[in-house]
Amino acid sequence: MNRAARSSLAHPLRLVVTAGLVAGAGCVASLDGFVWNGRHCETVDVAGFDCESKDMCTRCGEPLPFEKYGVPAGLAVRHPIPLPDGETNDAWFLPADPARGGPDRAQLTVVFSHGNFGGIEHYMNRTALLWKTGVNVFAVDYRGMGQSSDANEPSEEQFRADTAAAVAFLPAVLAAQGLPTDGKVIAAGYSAGALSAVAMATGDDAAPTCGLLLEAPWPSVQAFSDDSTFIDVPGSFLTNGTWDNDTRLATYESPYLQLHGTDDETTRLVLGRRTFGRVKSADKELVVVDGAAHGNWLGERGDGNKKDVAAVLGEDGYLEIVGAFFGRLDCR
Repeated sequence: MNRAARSSLAHPLRLVVTAGLVAGAGCVASLDGFVWNGRHCETVDVAGFDCESKDMCTRCGEPLPFEKYGVPAGLAVRHPIPLPDGETNDAWFLPADPARGGPDRAQLTVVFSHGNFGGIEHYMNRTALLWKTGVNVFAVDYRGMGQSSDANEPSEEQFRADTAAAVAFLPAVLAAQGLPTDGKVIAAGYSAGALSAVAMATGDDAAPTCGLLLEAPWPSVQAFSDDSTFIDVPGSFLTNGTWDNDTRLATYESPYLQLHGTDDETTRLVLGRRTFGRVKSADKELVVVDGAAHGNWLGERGDGNKKDVAAVLGEDGYLEIVGAFFGRLDCR
C-alpha cells in the first residue's frame, strides 16, 4: 500500500487536516483546535452529542461521580488551579488508600493529564485506575474543557503558562493533604495529555518529579503532519504552535514508562517508538500492548471506541504493570 493510501485509512487526524484545508487554508494556521477537541460544562446540551454514553458532560458546578469507577463516594476533592490571567482550570485530588499499595506508595502523588477529547469527567475511569495502584492522584483539566472557568481552547503559549501554574499550585495542594512537597510526584499523561505531563517533568517550570508515565503520547504537530496527510505540509500550516514533546523528552533523564497499542490509528505505534527513542533516560521501558487501539474505551456505557490499552490489559494487568513502575521509583 502506498503512503497516501495508508494514511487515508490509518489516521483519523488526517481527516481533520483535510477538512481544514478545504475550509480555508489561510485560517488554519491560527487555530489550535487541531490539537483540542474540548467539551465545556456550559455546552453539555449540544444537539446530537450523546453525553451520557460517553461520560463526557457534567454540568457546571456539579461534582464528578468518580464512584462509578470504584472510587469511594465523596473521596475526591476539587482544587481549581488559579491561572495568571484570573481564570481557573478544574482539578480534582483523590487521596490514596494505603491498603491498596502500602504506606510508602501512599506518599506518592500522580499528576494526571488527560487526553484532548472532553474534560476530566470523560477520563474518570483512567483517574480511578491510577488511584487503584495505591497512590494519590491529582487530575488536572485544561481551558475549554470540563468545568474550567474559561470556555475557550488554549493556544500553546497559554497551555504552557497554565501547566506552569499547575506546577506552582501543586505544593499547596499536597500540603493541604499532609503530603510531601519535595519530590514524591509522578507525571502521567494520556495522548495529548503528554503535552502537559512532559512539560511538568522537564524545563524551567518542572515539578520535582521522580517518574514519568505516558500512554500513546503526542509527539509533535510536525510528526503528525509527516505521518498522516496526503501531502507533506509544515506543522505551522495546521497550528500556530509546535506542540513538540519529542524535543523535550530528549532532555528527560529520570525513570520513564510508555504504554502503546499495536492498533493505535491516532498516534500510530511507529510514532510511539520514535518518541520512546528520543527519551534520554537510561531507565526507560516501552510496553507494547497487542490489539490495543486509541481512544478512551467505555464499552459498558455504549461507547463505540475500540478497546484501548487499559481495556485490553484489564484492570489487573494494568495495575500490575503501572503499579510495578510506581513501586520501583526512588522518590526520596
